[in-house]
Amino acid sequence: MSALHAETVELDIEGSLFDWLEYRVGEVSRVVAIACVCGMLFVAALTMGDVLLRWFANEPIAAINEIVQMTFSVAISACIPAGMIQRVNLKIDLVARYFSPTLKAWLEVLGSASLWIFYTVLAWRIFIYAQTLGMEGRTTVILGLPQSPFMYCVSLLLAFGTLVQTLIIINEIRRAVAHGVSGVVGAFIGTVLIAAATWWWVAHQAMLASWAQNHIGLAVTLVFVIMWLLTLILLPIAAIMGIVGVISSSLFIGLFPSLGAASTEVTGFLGNSQLATLPLFLMMGSFAAVADISEDVYRLAHVLFGRLRGGLALTTIAGCAGFGALTGHSISTTVTIGKVALPEMQSRGYSQAFSTGVCAAGGTLGALLPPASGPLILFALLSEASVGQLFVAAIGPGLLALALYLITIAIYVRVSPSSAPVSVDHTPGQFMAAASRCGPALLLFGSVLGGIYAGVFTATEAAAVGAFESFLCALFRGKLRGKVFWHVMAGTTATTAMIYGLIFGAQIFSFFVGVSALTESATNFMSHLDWAPITIMAAILVVYLLLGSVMESFAVMVITVPIVTPLVLHMGYDILWWGIINICVVETGLIHPPLGLNVFVLKSIQPDVSVWTVYKGVFPFVIADLVKLVLLVLFPGITLWLVATMGS
Repeated sequence: MSALHAETVELDIEGSLFDWLEYRVGEVSRVVAIACVCGMLFVAALTMGDVLLRWFANEPIAAINEIVQMTFSVAISACIPAGMIQRVNLKIDLVARYFSPTLKAWLEVLGSASLWIFYTVLAWRIFIYAQTLGMEGRTTVILGLPQSPFMYCVSLLLAFGTLVQTLIIINEIRRAVAHGVSGVVGAFIGTVLIAAATWWWVAHQAMLASWAQNHIGLAVTLVFVIMWLLTLILLPIAAIMGIVGVISSSLFIGLFPSLGAASTEVTGFLGNSQLATLPLFLMMGSFAAVADISEDVYRLAHVLFGRLRGGLALTTIAGCAGFGALTGHSISTTVTIGKVALPEMQSRGYSQAFSTGVCAAGGTLGALLPPASGPLILFALLSEASVGQLFVAAIGPGLLALALYLITIAIYVRVSPSSAPVSVDHTPGQFMAAASRCGPALLLFGSVLGGIYAGVFTATEAAAVGAFESFLCALFRGKLRGKVFWHVMAGTTATTAMIYGLIFGAQIFSFFVGVSALTESATNFMSHLDWAPITIMAAILVVYLLLGSVMESFAVMVITVPIVTPLVLHMGYDILWWGIINICVVETGLIHPPLGLNVFVLKSIQPDVSVWTVYKGVFPFVIADLVKLVLLVLFPGITLWLVATMGS
């Protein structure tokens, strides 16, 4: 299974100089990152002002897009050191339970060292790129600002991150050594083997390059096998993809061109017009959660469905849809709604299987429903699809998923009446009170999705509007007192660091996919199979279901989207349709056996319930998901019809 390692290490700052240094440098990195995230909020307010001026006075702010792009390229880089100090790394811990504590400690050291190498290379090559921009006198198109200072800032922030990572490595080595002599001996042997392998690779690089270019299929297969094996030993996925991508590309174009391409891919991504979309929507989700906007939606759903048998289950699904749409992450939706809904349902006589199954399945709605769907935005960034069009395309499938889950509950309680009692009625006054508090939620949905659909503003502008509106709502409701505001900023920093580190690695690995001609080879192979496109698509979906059951959705997408998307497009499928299908099938994997992540999340907050009980309860929803997939594959219009009606 995938795991987001975001633990904050408690440091004894008086016990060791290096512990003290890590603590102090970590404080500096957090202050810098939070200051930059506050800058993101300021730019969001500026963007909202631009939208209003353009709409009401036809006087937009000059070059706002350049301001946003330059600001966010620096702000995102500033989040990386803070993410390092918080150990925010996406790893796959599928077999970690079989590792001894000593082995785990040294693997943590190896993982930290791989991150150090990854970001050191990026800082070095981006610094060289900034020098090139300065010598060529490159400027922005409208404002004429020199580009090199911004790239120097990116490079220096990443270099600061490598300093942070150096201290982390030293302290992790100290902790690993504390496990005993056997661990030190094992680490020494491992270091010697790694050094020997590195020396052998350097000495025989010309021979390896010649072999790889003459045996492309086998070479690419070995690269993928090595990468998957590395993910199983708790190495961060971002570092693995970046390092493996550079080394593998060097077999086809040489080492220094490969290093140069790595920086070009990352800096090219930092110039992406949709760069700011994801952190702004992350910020919107954090402020919306703090302002209790999601809970307002849950209360309204409770009032609406309370009189029906299984009303709390219906409420939970609707609440998951509302919470997920505003926060955009499946596992967080499952945990948050599960902690609220499970005690309520079980205290009112709902069966354990039914209540846990509802919460596990409802959590998957968070990734599909806009406007804050992190996986949808990640797919757009990885595939260069339009975020706004993906949001609009997701509305039909999202409503279909919600309807199928509600129908599943209705059938479930009819077949098994004992699983859910009849709930109590609510008075008209309770309905009016609940509905009146949902104004901010309606404002967010209406302004963000409505603005994108009507062509009033772009996806980035929509994200800025949503972030600033949710901030104002939290502020006016008095939810940002004390340290709450800084906690929101810190949370945005951590998630931004994790996701953009993954994207940097994915961009570099995608370059390897391109230079190795993997896509062309796979396309030629499929054409010789003489299979119908629908058959190939079915095989792809089965693989995704298996991957989704053992890996978090971000990990699955980062590894597969750059490889699979060109194949799907070659078969004639629409990229928006594929983006929605991709999200749906990965999210279904989170709830089906053998290792659905949402199931284990529910198990963690309900330890007295067996895993098989949860699987029993979630099984009908897996069937509903499969029905949804079949309908979306057979009838692409469910996804694409609304996009065709969008304003320009």
